[in-house]
Amino acid sequence: MEPILIIEDDREIQKLLAVCFEQEALPYSITSLGREAIEHVKKNPPSLILLDVMLPDSDGMEICQQLRMLTSCPIIFVSCKNKDNDKILGLSVGGDDYIEKPFNIGVLMARVRAHLRRNRILQKQKESQNEHYLHFDNFRINMYSREVFRDNEKIQLTAKEFDLLAFLVQNPNRVFSPEQLLDRIWGMDTLSEKRTVVVHISSLRKSIEENALNPRYIITVRGVGYKFAAV
Repeated sequence: MEPILIIEDDREIQKLLAVCFEQEALPYSITSLGREAIEHVKKNPPSLILLDVMLPDSDGMEICQQLRMLTSCPIIFVSCKNKDNDKILGLSVGGDDYIEKPFNIGVLMARVRAHLRRNRILQKQKESQNEHYLHFDNFRINMYSREVFRDNEKIQLTAKEFDLLAFLVQNPNRVFSPEQLLDRIWGMDTLSEKRTVVVHISSLRKSIEENALNPRYIITVRGVGYKFAAV
């Protein structure tokens, strides 16, 4: 887990948060200055940010807007400003939560844990979604829906053409013989012949290559087989 970033100039609050995070075994960093926090986030992306509104060198609301250009991690305002308009502004500029000073440390830590937990879930969901996609050049392969797009235009492929393309893209620069491709794509018990692979490669090139006679992606290695040239 990346360190939690505390942007707070009150020394007593710094010490209190430091003790609590150490007890929870949560890594953290502390800074009193907004500008320093911006540079810190550029170099060390945090997992969560606690942000005071009234900082010695800058306004926390403005800092939050700049932070939102650098990170999507949860940002919790911790401020002595307790009017509804202050809370609304904090949430509208990119904050995820707003806690008033003086605060109950148990409540603050519970909110920190909740935001960290939710962020972990969202990250896992994002990673899971990304696993469904393969990318090369301006192509996107959706492994879940078995669709291929060039930019935003769908390319029509047969089932075996899709399997062949996906397999080659997942194994870039590796040469496969027609026999190996028959085994991997059609199965060991296939009755198909080497010519089947040649025909499908030719058809696939017509669908994805700008010039099927001079392919950029699916390359013939003479006397051996075919490979997908990583781009």
